[in-house]
Amino acid sequence: MYLKRILFLFLYLAVIRPVAAAQTDTVRYALPDAEKVFLENNLSLLAGKLDIPIAAAKILQAKAWPNPTLTVDNIQLYTNRTTEATPPLFGNFWRDRTFSAQLEQLIYTARKRKKNIDLETSNKDLAASNFLDVLQALKADFRQTEASLLYLQQIRGDQLFQLGVVNTLLKAQQAMLKQGNISQTEMYRIKALQISLQSDINATHEDLTAQQEHLKNLLALNANVYLVLEDPTATADMVSELQQHPLQELLTQAAQHNAGIMAAQRQKDVSVAALSVEKANAVPDVTLNANYERAGNVQNNFMGVGVSMDLPFFNRNKGNIRAAQLAVQQSDLLEKNKINEVNNAVVKEWTDLHKAIGLYESIDTDYLDKLDTMVEGISRNFVNRNISLLEFLDFFSSFRDSKQQYYAAIKNISMKKATLNYLTGTEL
Repeated sequence: MYLKRILFLFLYLAVIRPVAAAQTDTVRYALPDAEKVFLENNLSLLAGKLDIPIAAAKILQAKAWPNPTLTVDNIQLYTNRTTEATPPLFGNFWRDRTFSAQLEQLIYTARKRKKNIDLETSNKDLAASNFLDVLQALKADFRQTEASLLYLQQIRGDQLFQLGVVNTLLKAQQAMLKQGNISQTEMYRIKALQISLQSDINATHEDLTAQQEHLKNLLALNANVYLVLEDPTATADMVSELQQHPLQELLTQAAQHNAGIMAAQRQKDVSVAALSVEKANAVPDVTLNANYERAGNVQNNFMGVGVSMDLPFFNRNKGNIRAAQLAVQQSDLLEKNKINEVNNAVVKEWTDLHKAIGLYESIDTDYLDKLDTMVEGISRNFVNRNISLLEFLDFFSSFRDSKQQYYAAIKNISMKKATLNYLTGTEL
């Protein structure tokens, strides 16, 4: 264990610290804290949330009555000898001149105003459901990215430790080669293992930086930040909690809380409300008007009222009504399709989750805890010629694979959990 600590300190100073130092700031988050920052700062969520007050503003607009229209025309610009004598309006103003004025007010019929308010209210409900869908999808993406980043952090830590062991072993082999105790071929096999580990570390680093980039975008962090995640949750507790939820319970929760299904239902409500509006639009609106005419009629000051409306001889809005009816049918089919998609996805993810849990539970954690010590042990045994080169390489490869499979199983469980949370609209 003392050798392990020395190797890890050397690798930290030589590899990990320079990478972090290249960043201007290192930020450490426990997973719950990182999620709080995500919910508060994510720019896509902040922008999407504005769709709801935008829809509320449209309801406010739908409640407004149409403005009256004032028209002043037939203003007489000049007089001549044919102009009839007309008394002024007051004093000596507007003597022998004419003009007319009309005030119009559009009156909606067939309860169009209320139906448009209902339509915009349905649109607001749809906006709320769409935002919830975006929120849950982004949360699933965020949690899956967290799981991937944690996995890569663990893998890189093991790879760096293993590289330290191999580097120490390689130095011992080089000394033995100079003494003529081993063949050059044997040392080159260790050198090939070193190169393979370095290549794996580089590939892991590229994957890690890609996940860092995506997670920092989700958290709206500065590009120069170096992000380190810490998971305070015991995997065994998470697995135990997940196993308490049977499939039928998840299907029921998905039917009630899945944001995609709710959005499809709200879209159907919008289509029904739009059909009601189009049917109302087939009924002509009425325009009331009041007229004043100055010296243009049989009396100097003529006042009258009138009414106007379209005559629905040619356009009865049949095309728009038919399109709205088809939209209702379409939204009904899309709702059923969404329900079917979500149910199938829940069954798949639930099945895959339990397979992942089965793999996790089959791995002996006591064995894994001893792997680092065993790696150091087989290295010493190889240097002391107690085991052959092939046996050392076989042991080393098996230990590497065991650790990666264990971390991958935990990552897979976390990612399946995040997907099921999204599908069911709950927190499992």
